[in-house]
Amino acid sequence: MDKLWPTALILVVVVLVFIGMWIGWRRRARRDAGLVVPSALASPGAAILSAEALHVGSTHHDRPLDRVAVPGLAFRARARVDVSEGGVTITSPGESTVAIAAPALLGVGTATWTIDRSVEQDGLVLVAWRTGTADASGDVIDTYLRVADAEDQSRLLASIGSLIAENSTSGADDVAHDTNTGSEA
Repeated sequence: MDKLWPTALILVVVVLVFIGMWIGWRRRARRDAGLVVPSALASPGAAILSAEALHVGSTHHDRPLDRVAVPGLAFRARARVDVSEGGVTITSPGESTVAIAAPALLGVGTATWTIDRSVEQDGLVLVAWRTGTADASGDVIDTYLRVADAEDQSRLLASIGSLIAENSTSGADDVAHDTNTGSEA
């Protein structure tokens, strides 16, 4: 009987923590419900590169601890990243496909940490892009990808970088930079 009250108290605290987590996730999902994330490229063009990666997380720009809660970007998952002339497509099993049109790409670089993941120096690929249309009306999202093969990571950085260079607009070149290693992307 003397162990019943401490056990009950611990159970109540655990239940309250889970309820708080559930409420917080629902609030985040409502906040991000207005984000427009396309699931297909309008004109994909010729394929440039395909790489296997881990989608570590996607956050609001320059806020690497503020995860977005939209289908295809909300959770960590294995992914295939396809780069084509029309943009970048991220496909994860069981998740919505995320299609980022080339004009919506704002920057690419490397990072060392985000949300709940820390890796070796420059171990993550950071892709900054604008949701919705390519004009200035959408929100800027940072997507973090972990590519296991260093050569694939270099090719992914170069191919996305070339898309950005081809489609760069005034003022977009400084948007993506690595905020958590101090180096410029």
